[in-house]
Amino acid sequence: MEATIRTTVEPAVVTLVTGRAGEVPPGDRWLSPLERSVEAKLRWPKRRSDWRLGRWVAKRAVIACLQDEQIEPADIEILAQESGAPAARVLAGPVMVPVSVSISHSDGVGLAAAAGCAIALGCDVERIESRTERFVADYFTAAERERVARTAPVDRPTVVTLIWSAKEAALKVLGEGMRLDARAVSVEVPMGPHAAWDQRSAFRVRLPDARWIPGWWWVGDGFVWTILGDRPATIALA
Repeated sequence: MEATIRTTVEPAVVTLVTGRAGEVPPGDRWLSPLERSVEAKLRWPKRRSDWRLGRWVAKRAVIACLQDEQIEPADIEILAQESGAPAARVLAGPVMVPVSVSISHSDGVGLAAAAGCAIALGCDVERIESRTERFVADYFTAAERERVARTAPVDRPTVVTLIWSAKEAALKVLGEGMRLDARAVSVEVPMGPHAAWDQRSAFRVRLPDARWIPGWWWVGDGFVWTILGDRPATIALA
């Protein structure tokens, strides 16, 4: 399952891994010492569960993208940068390459994207649910609001969730998160049927500097899933 944008630039290979909270191994042997210290400071059970899920899927994505069976989850350390975005590094093993990673979780489901090269990644998973007109007015651009208005009522929860998820992914690409006004990025979603996991569809996002970056989205298990990168990429499921 791959989706490639043709370009003269060599595309990055981005590996996606999904998982559920119940699949996360018990204990902390798969965490680095610094990660264990971070986990110890997480007081609320849900926050700790989400954090562990995100690290677990991200470590699996890093191992898959580096294709090195000698690397164990404990050999990978994923810590938050000053911006809040995750940064991954391999602590042991022969592989000495840059590792880019993005993490998302929603309602006990996790998604991680990793690439063994320099690429700004943003992935997001969101439970499909109805959102109010005030939500759309507050966070969507005029073009996005028009896209929602042209969508059949039965499909609006999915389209609104998709646009919101794509915005979250784009803000991760920028390294800004929700510190930046969500209307600073504009999502362009073609009209058409919803994409299943094995039929991912393309969309694109206009960044504040007027650049357009490509992304992919799909629907599965009641969630919308999105992935974006700041350079052309081939997407593969681990």
